[in-house]
Amino acid sequence: MNILVVNDDGYQAEGLGILVRALAPFGNVYVSAPKDHQSAKSHAITIKSRIETFITEPIFGSVATLVVDGMPADATRLGLKVFNVDFDLVVSGINYGMNIAKDVLYSGTVAAALEAKVLGVDAIAISAPHTKLAYLYDETIKLMDEIIEAKLYEGPGILNINFPKETHVRPKGVKITTMGKRMGHAEFVKSERADVFHIKSSVINYLETDDSDVKAYDEGYISITPLLIDRTDHKWFKKIMSKE
Repeated sequence: MNILVVNDDGYQAEGLGILVRALAPFGNVYVSAPKDHQSAKSHAITIKSRIETFITEPIFGSVATLVVDGMPADATRLGLKVFNVDFDLVVSGINYGMNIAKDVLYSGTVAAALEAKVLGVDAIAISAPHTKLAYLYDETIKLMDEIIEAKLYEGPGILNINFPKETHVRPKGVKITTMGKRMGHAEFVKSERADVFHIKSSVINYLETDDSDVKAYDEGYISITPLLIDRTDHKWFKKIMSKE
């Protein structure tokens, strides 16, 4: 099995190294990661500028490591292009910080996985509240073993995986979830200068369904949320068409 690992925290991120080592037993692992930290860049891609890349010392557990001076989705595109390999799977992460609910709209980690699916390769995004969790390596191996064995990653979209809140010593289990409602709120506060704003962040919580990724995260479960590329609201589409 040929696996491409990408991320948005940069090629020197701890979570990337953990993920590569965890995936090494499952096949040939290649890495393509941004040169610098690229969180919250969502699905931005470079379309006019040139992109500098270079091969660096392979991250432990990888066959080769490519560094991309661009966005997370650029790293996916170039990794699939530069390595002369037919990839079976792209795994993005492990991101420092959860990507649940509406986080997925802004996440470079999720976007890097979605870009792989756009290009025809199955993909998974993995995030954790932080990458110092004592269990992270072991639980990642265990989780990937189950997912790869069952080929759960084969589908019309991607799998978005989140480890639970750090207050839990270990995950209680795994839940298949839906995308929750919680969202990050940015309050723009004026500084001493009228044209400069500071950003104060907060979280807006909603009443979540029992199967939401937010609830799984809060209650100590690993969440696996299937996400689609097609954003068409088919119910709304049918409702509009019925009025014509």
